[in-house]
Amino acid sequence: MKKFLAVLALICLSSTAVFAAMDTDQEFIVKAGIQPQSSMSVNGKTEDANIGITAGFEYFKYLNNIVAVGAGASYDLPRKFKSNTSGGSVSFLPMSVAIKARTPLHGLENNYPFIVGRLGFSAFMNNANWIKSSSGGLYYSIGVGVSISNLVIEAAYGASKFSYNDPSEQSFDGTYSTISLTAGFKFE
Repeated sequence: MKKFLAVLALICLSSTAVFAAMDTDQEFIVKAGIQPQSSMSVNGKTEDANIGITAGFEYFKYLNNIVAVGAGASYDLPRKFKSNTSGGSVSFLPMSVAIKARTPLHGLENNYPFIVGRLGFSAFMNNANWIKSSSGGLYYSIGVGVSISNLVIEAAYGASKFSYNDPSEQSFDGTYSTISLTAGFKFE
């Protein structure tokens, strides 16, 4: 919980410079949510994780009335696995570029549905006795959501590639996939 509060405080503090220079064709979103479904797949073996918490931020610049490009980062707080046979916990720090498309309906002002895609790199952090060394890899995500005034609600599927060595120096590649439900506050 302390890490979550520290990340949220860092996001809020670092965003104050952005708020002062925002145009109407830009959005800065601070968000947090849960990951009710997540699993780790290594060598065809899948293990489900406990419900997780995520927090992050994104910045978007609209190229026209429909399409925006942006970048952002989030932090998936450490989570343990349901079977608890592995011991320890893992967390991820995805950083990505994004493209967002919203409905071009006039008269909706700040209220619109959207679809967003993300591509980037995810750092893999662990506190597990079965991992000697680790590294992150490719991150991708697709999501749908709705913006209602300054509130942004999104459901997304994301996956983070990673690799690690066990104590016997055997190397493994894996994928960590999640379904996230987030709510955020949009500054324009």
